[in-house]
Amino acid sequence: MSRAASRILLITLASLLAPAFPAHPREAPALEEITPGLKVVRGAVNGALLERNGKLLAFYGDPRDQPSAVDTVLFTHHRRDVAWAGRGLVSAGAKAVVPQAEAASFAEAPKFWAEFAHKRFHDYAQQTTKLLSEPIPVTQSVRGGDTFDWQGISVRVLDTPGYTRGAVTYLVELDGRRIAFTGDLIYGDGRVLDLYSLQDAIADAKIGGYHGYAARLGDLLASLRQVAAQQPDLLVPARGPLLRNPGEAMANLIAKAQALYANYLSIDALRWYFHEEHMRAKAKRVLPSSAKVEWLPIAETVAPLPAWILPVDNARLILSADKSGFLVDCGSQRILDELQKLRDSGKLASIEHAFITHYHDDHTDQAPKLVERFGCTVHASRQNWDILENPGAYRLPCLTANPLHVSGRAESGGRWRWKEFELALYYFPGQTLYHDALLVKKDGGEQVFFIGDSFTPTGIDDYCLLNRNFVREGTGYFHCLELLKQVAPGALLINQHVPPAFRFTSAQIDQMTETLRKRVSLLQSLLPWDDPNFGLDEGWARFHPYASAVRAGEQAKLSLRIMNHSPAAQTFEARLRLPADWRLRAMTPARLRVPARTEGALQVQIEAPKNATPGPRVLTADLRWDEWDLREWTEAMVTVVEAE
Repeated sequence: MSRAASRILLITLASLLAPAFPAHPREAPALEEITPGLKVVRGAVNGALLERNGKLLAFYGDPRDQPSAVDTVLFTHHRRDVAWAGRGLVSAGAKAVVPQAEAASFAEAPKFWAEFAHKRFHDYAQQTTKLLSEPIPVTQSVRGGDTFDWQGISVRVLDTPGYTRGAVTYLVELDGRRIAFTGDLIYGDGRVLDLYSLQDAIADAKIGGYHGYAARLGDLLASLRQVAAQQPDLLVPARGPLLRNPGEAMANLIAKAQALYANYLSIDALRWYFHEEHMRAKAKRVLPSSAKVEWLPIAETVAPLPAWILPVDNARLILSADKSGFLVDCGSQRILDELQKLRDSGKLASIEHAFITHYHDDHTDQAPKLVERFGCTVHASRQNWDILENPGAYRLPCLTANPLHVSGRAESGGRWRWKEFELALYYFPGQTLYHDALLVKKDGGEQVFFIGDSFTPTGIDDYCLLNRNFVREGTGYFHCLELLKQVAPGALLINQHVPPAFRFTSAQIDQMTETLRKRVSLLQSLLPWDDPNFGLDEGWARFHPYASAVRAGEQAKLSLRIMNHSPAAQTFEARLRLPADWRLRAMTPARLRVPARTEGALQVQIEAPKNATPGPRVLTADLRWDEWDLREWTEAMVTVVEAE
């Protein structure tokens, strides 16, 4: 094995001795001739090879196990799940041409991971981490308007942000045909690979990345129009089918994306927080001026809150007649300070219990100190025990670095009595997959449903795609809306970021449910998967723990967890890519059969080399099933630490 090839250890789950996936027709990608001198290798990535004067230029790279020798590789964007096809060619001596706006992501990959070990906590930027685990040396960077000359062939560059912030498209004219290499700007006729990769800030609407639902849709549509204006005869995307009807395919994608975005806006919770100006700014980026959004009527609001519920910053304190307290969430020092003032004044005798709606740092960061100070019992459903107790094991938005022991473990639907209150705890996967709600009924009084951040009076709080919001009947918001109708009809709803309580009518709940049903249909048309949740849920394949520590020469254990969103059982094959000189000691089972719409796991044991220096390392996994072949799709961080 060459030095370059040995840098990444490829292990199939079918056999620990095999260097690649088991034999399969996709192991020998077909070569498709586009025009004399230009061929496309149809593999996990569409490697396009242009030959002139005995030399080869590659767009994206060459996905074959034994690639051709290449003079130059043109990369459209920095994503590792595409760039891997060109990385080996560059290691073998090819020149690398990359987008100027993303040059640092190619050349400085280790810097990102060294910083991300800490930045992943309290992360509100919400950018995908499908970044290179090892750098690709950059020979030349290009931007829109540049012309790159290779062997007498002129390659024009267009800035086409969308799937990534700094992506480009390359245009060449060969034998009277204009061919565009568009990266991941489009996937098939009227489709895009996923939505979560488009999550971003919207500066002109004063929206940060966390609140920017598929925010780069506006950029993506503008880029599609720019490419369409060049009137290409053929699109060669990085993945998916070649497009011989470019204008029609791009127009279809624009129309589908606009329909989806109008659907999203109509029940967007942010309309409550940021008001009409914000909504217009968002809509203007994506929708035509003639578009009409079917807004959800704003829910009835009720103020003040019942006298036994005290607002404490973004927490709520349930106060019993004997001055005992039951606190809902604790995310800031301000909350602790205010509780201490209440106790010092004699208004609060104790805090006996705390309920955590969800893991986000603004709801959990100071909860361990709350327990230390007041000795309260912490309640959460089974679905949330692990993330509260081991937040560093996850790669999700807004993580706290502070583990919280769940001493009051409950099953969803569990009921109990405290003082003059009847309480019921429910798993409530609204704003995030890992979310609970608490129904409280006061003797002879109103019932109140503490729903965390899942709803506002204008709709649902699904604006951060990386929170893992499933859209399928019986899951996610479908489940939450059904609970509102079944267990809390007419109850006051409390989101601690919304000062008044509020309640939805049955008709409003039905409108949100029907809007989600329409969204599922729109997503099925827009995304190429057999279930659209693959294109919404970045965490469908994930390592657990996401981050772990190991000493040099010692072993670490992880699981590779796969949520099969497919309506049919699937058999997943995986292949690990380990840092240089690391060893795979065990992985079971060899192939993972996962029933429809359930999660399965592979157990992995790896060993750090004895001479490993301290610092973070990144391992990735390739995944293959059915017709899908995804390389370096998910990652874990393993940090080598000093021996004690």
